[in-house]
Amino acid sequence: MTVSIQVTRKMIMQTSPKGLYAGGMFVRGKKTKTKGSLSPMTQRVVTQLSVMSAGRKQPKMLKLSKEDLVKHQLIQKSWAIYNADLRAKRDADLEKQYCSLRDAMATLQEISPELYKIANADESDRKFPLEMKVPTDYPPNKVWQYEFRSGKN
Repeated sequence: MTVSIQVTRKMIMQTSPKGLYAGGMFVRGKKTKTKGSLSPMTQRVVTQLSVMSAGRKQPKMLKLSKEDLVKHQLIQKSWAIYNADLRAKRDADLEKQYCSLRDAMATLQEISPELYKIANADESDRKFPLEMKVPTDYPPNKVWQYEFRSGKN
């Protein structure tokens, strides 16, 4: 098995412009956008190598005694219950906010139907809503335009 892996790494070194095989270690270079740079045979070998190493990426199963396993399951169940309680509390808070919003809109409709229409106006014709503007960390380089002249003068 190790012989075939060494041969494939040599093949990758010869055909791959993206990496360099040096000192028993494959060093990845700069990625390029061309996907068809590897021959189909080399691409197949690379895929097989990545599939063979997939088992090493998964966490190992815990080997626990029965007592430790019971403790582990208890901690997991408690954590799940805690997260469910947090989620329920968050949902309840959101529901209270939505109820308050609905009540405020109903009150606005009773008091002033004109303001209610303006508040619920369709904004689909706007190109880019200001509410979606991304906040920036720094002010602009030129804070004020001193030479600005409006067209109304």
